[in-house]
Amino acid sequence: MPEKPSKLMPALYGGIIIGLISGIPFLSFVNCLCCAGVLFGGVMAVFFYKKDLTPQMPPLSNSDALALGALAGLFGALFSNILSAVFLYTIGNVAGEATYKAVIGLYDSMGLLEQMPPEALEQMEQGMMEGTLSAVSVISSFIIYPLFGLLGGLIGYALFKPKADTKQQPPVQPA
Repeated sequence: MPEKPSKLMPALYGGIIIGLISGIPFLSFVNCLCCAGVLFGGVMAVFFYKKDLTPQMPPLSNSDALALGALAGLFGALFSNILSAVFLYTIGNVAGEATYKAVIGLYDSMGLLEQMPPEALEQMEQGMMEGTLSAVSVISSFIIYPLFGLLGGLIGYALFKPKADTKQQPPVQPA
């Protein structure tokens, strides 16, 4: 029986998807929905791996899916941080500026802007406009992305696992 294919390329493809979704400004807001972009990358890694399997190979297992999702999360964290740095240092913190304006507009429309202390407003502006890649955000992405990629791999396994043989045996007639 032939061996299973390498997990490296499917995980790399899933990681590229994660990196693009997480690293491009405004598209990264998809991850506000329970890290949906990272989950999707883990699912896609399992999908690409499943396409490489032939009927002669051992079937997809849940441990394969877990490894693919976690590896895609690691690659995704790497690509996301690189893309974020490129965008941050070439075009600036456009997402932070737009988010700040949106939050201020929301607070103003709700009548909360007048009630906020000026110091809190100043700290909020400084935090959103700062726009640097901190060591904490980089390190946390290398922890969070593999975990959510792993969950995406499990979802991918549930979607793409080998179907059980549904042929039923005819009932045995009593003698």
